[in-house]
Amino acid sequence: MSNLIKSVLGTTAGKGGLAGIAISVGTFFVKNILRKKGVSTNIKFIIESILYNKTENRPLPEDVIQQAQAIEKLFDDKHVMPDRIAIDGTPGCGKSTLAKALGQKLNMKVICLDHQDMDVTISFVKAPVIYEHHRLLRTQNIDCFDAIIYIDQPVEMSMKNILKRERGAYLVDIMNFDLLKRIGQKAFSLADGEEISITDSFARVKIRPGNGYNVMGKLSAELREKGMSGVKFDAYNKEQKIFLCEEGEPRKGFAAYVNPHAYEQELLAAVIEGVGGSKKKKSWD
Repeated sequence: MSNLIKSVLGTTAGKGGLAGIAISVGTFFVKNILRKKGVSTNIKFIIESILYNKTENRPLPEDVIQQAQAIEKLFDDKHVMPDRIAIDGTPGCGKSTLAKALGQKLNMKVICLDHQDMDVTISFVKAPVIYEHHRLLRTQNIDCFDAIIYIDQPVEMSMKNILKRERGAYLVDIMNFDLLKRIGQKAFSLADGEEISITDSFARVKIRPGNGYNVMGKLSAELREKGMSGVKFDAYNKEQKIFLCEEGEPRKGFAAYVNPHAYEQELLAAVIEGVGGSKKKKSWD
């Protein structure tokens, strides 16, 4: 909370009526949040899903079908028959759509990990399967994947796509997409293997080398170069170590990408409205 908000609340609290002010501020804050583009769009999607059984069963875009064909040809040219594929990228970049198109081409099942706890180790035992999630590469041991795909779409496009699809639209209000992408790019770049760009696409592909992707080995080496090593750093998980390399602090989890100032303006406006409304009511009494 900003110092300005604290100052306003502190001044009014000294004059009594804090409970009434808190209720007013809370009411106005909720109203202000509901006006946010992402939140209002997401609520619209939920309501329509309940009332009209709204689904997202749209036909696959032709450009995505062509991307899947190009990736299928890449596997053929490299003599690779993948059992497990990982797809990563920011929310809204088209992971699910590409996974569906590629799954149809390769006759592989698609598993979305959106409702999985990505902060714990996941067992990727099913095959042939394409797994997709926006924190997949940075949190999991990826050596079980025959190929990894990172969709390197500009964040502005991803955010527009989220608002267009409506589902999960609240993310554009609260998440730091630039940070989310930086850590994702780093996780992908750390993996050994030739990086292959798919023509007319933001998709980048790496096929697992014979000795694996060696991500943790490269992470440890980079931390040593930066003068950060030892028992303390060995205790950090993969995502924390990537954050250390990129941001200088061992952050992890969904909360690491949440913008702490996302609703600060709405809260300040609520404080001003709530305090003003309470003073006006008091003058009427």
